[in-house]
Amino acid sequence: MRAGVALGGDAIRIIGSWPALLTITLAIAAALRGLVRRRAVIRARRAVPPCSTGDGEGMPDSQRLDGQRLDSQRPETQHPQGFPADALALLDKAQSQMIHRLRAASALRDNETAAHTDRVGQMARHLALLAGCEADFAAQLALAAPLHDVGKIGIPDAILLKPGPLEAAEWDVMKTHTTIGAGILMGSGLPLLDLAAEVALCHHERWNGQGYPRALKETAIPLSGRIVALVDVFDALMSARPYKAPWPLSRSLAYIAAEAGVHFDPSLVRLFMDHIQDFIAIRERDRDEGARVGAALAQDRDEASAAQVIPLPRR
Repeated sequence: MRAGVALGGDAIRIIGSWPALLTITLAIAAALRGLVRRRAVIRARRAVPPCSTGDGEGMPDSQRLDGQRLDSQRPETQHPQGFPADALALLDKAQSQMIHRLRAASALRDNETAAHTDRVGQMARHLALLAGCEADFAAQLALAAPLHDVGKIGIPDAILLKPGPLEAAEWDVMKTHTTIGAGILMGSGLPLLDLAAEVALCHHERWNGQGYPRALKETAIPLSGRIVALVDVFDALMSARPYKAPWPLSRSLAYIAAEAGVHFDPSLVRLFMDHIQDFIAIRERDRDEGARVGAALAQDRDEASAAQVIPLPRR
């Protein structure tokens, strides 16, 4: 897919692939962050008390003005010290706007609907809160989680949009959407995009170490990836896709329960099952046509038809 972006009123136009345009967008974001950081450093130095050197020596990396540490498992999102409130507000707004635009670009390539990615974000937020995460981290995850499959932008249409089963070689290509997505999102130094990069890279890891791309195991998988893995699969199972019919709720929950300790973090599965009505309510509140069709078909099926073999969603 090709795209063009006009720069102001000039005749200059940048024409290229979506990944190239996203790279440009992130480069602009990084430049904005650098500008805000430099201004913050200047303001901080002007306000340095007489007893302080103001050079940041001895501070941990996560607290340095130039630190770009990415660690979503800390209890709360931390902003660099010394940033004025107006600069932080501007930075947060810029990050949110970029997330929305990246999601819009991703939706142009993928069969998954915008409503599905929205539900994944809202479910991820709710499960994070149930798991005891700080509200700030949960809110950041709600914005980052919908970009879990942004790397599919780089998957050829012949594979991404294929209605039937993928061949082994095609699966190998499909799996690269995790590293492609992380490559698009990482390196900006913006906390929200760093979290989105982590989700994109890790949401296909499995609790038993049999996932991809890095075969991480158990708590070596970042919490963000474990949360998104669970809610993404649940919503996909319940939704109609060109290559699969929707699963009934009973069968979807049976699959999730059976995969506890295999695919999913068992502690997260327990929380999810204990509060399943909350997640059903999220689906009911934000359903697209595919979800409505899925719900109707699931209600009409009896247990015999629910036991039929239906292809798993492409993960």
